[in-house]
Amino acid sequence: MPSTLRSVAVSAAFVFLVGAVLWPPRAVYWTRLAAVVGDGVTLAVVGLLALALGAAFARTTAVDARAVAAGGVVAYVVGMVLIEATLTPDSPVHFVWYAALGACLVGGAALGGSAAARPS
Repeated sequence: MPSTLRSVAVSAAFVFLVGAVLWPPRAVYWTRLAAVVGDGVTLAVVGLLALALGAAFARTTAVDARAVAAGGVVAYVVGMVLIEATLTPDSPVHFVWYAALGACLVGGAALGGSAAARPS
């Protein structure tokens, strides 16, 4: 992807959508899995999914981890403003969980980008 601005914009959209799908603000469907296997295992599953999705995104789009990180910051700020304005949450924990989810996506992009850069 030649344009840095375009890479950041595409990354922001990707991080925002993946965050909403993996951890929907009002309907966290992971609670059913957590009831069976526990919170720690559930969070590990979500984190591993985010790593895998970040790696796949970096491999398929050739966007580097820096652009994913910059787009992730944009997506995080927009997402947190939307959550605060529309949902009025009881706890500020969403700030931590979405940041962790974004970090996993960026980490996956770093791993996926470095794997794609290695000669076979």
